[in-house]
Amino acid sequence: MKKLIFAFLSLSILLVSCNNAEVEQLKQENENLKKTVQQREQDIVNFMDVFNDIEENLALVRAKEQLIAKQAGSAETGHDRVEAVKNDIRAIDQLMKQNKQSLKNLSGKLKSSKTENKEIKRMLDNLKNMIVSKDMEIVGLVSDLESLNYEVEELYTSVADLRAENVKQGRLIDIQANQLNAAYYIIGTEKELKEKGAITKKGGFIGIGRVEKMLEDVDQELFTRIDIRRTKIFPIDAKKFKLVTTHPSDSYIIRKNEETKRYFSFEITKPVEFWKSSKYMVLSVKK
Repeated sequence: MKKLIFAFLSLSILLVSCNNAEVEQLKQENENLKKTVQQREQDIVNFMDVFNDIEENLALVRAKEQLIAKQAGSAETGHDRVEAVKNDIRAIDQLMKQNKQSLKNLSGKLKSSKTENKEIKRMLDNLKNMIVSKDMEIVGLVSDLESLNYEVEELYTSVADLRAENVKQGRLIDIQANQLNAAYYIIGTEKELKEKGAITKKGGFIGIGRVEKMLEDVDQELFTRIDIRRTKIFPIDAKKFKLVTTHPSDSYIIRKNEETKRYFSFEITKPVEFWKSSKYMVLSVKK
């Protein structure tokens, strides 16, 4: 009987010990889980702070770009306006440097972090694409300003980086500059443009409010490619004309012979503004 009681007590003690061990293990696992969740939440907060900083910087860059376009297109001349444009390019350069460094730091943290979050990875990739796209846009802006005799190439780091890369890889910067400054145009009568498939008529009531539109996915071979830094004057001979594509009305002029009452020249006076909305120009003329 004593042996039976002793065995029972021993079993009870063992069960209690096992239960205590399991409880402690569960407590530890719960604590580890809480720490993991807290760390993940903190990582997300940190990542979002950087995301917000970069997006704010990009917003400032966009504002600076608009200011530069306004200053570059102004009829006013002088040292102050040139310096204002240069200062804005310097400010953009610093903001983009901050963006690139923040993105680099963020990528490093994501790799070293124990947090595996596909949404953050997707946001990071999107942010990287936005920065790369904005960087190339600014390189194009710098090139546009150079064509207007603003000496700003040395003020934007990416241009200098491209030039250094150009030394290694031949004429890379020239190729990119040509791509950034490429535009396409076609001039013809409404009938010619229709026959070539450059425009179509859509919408509106019969005889009223007809709308000329460019066809989507139009054949690029129909157009003549130009360098917008060099080609700004387009000779024409027309009784009437219509600019089918959308461009600011104050970015071009059309010259008319007052004796013959015919238009003889279409001239782009503000290339940066004219080509900003579209790299295609369709000019319909009536002979």
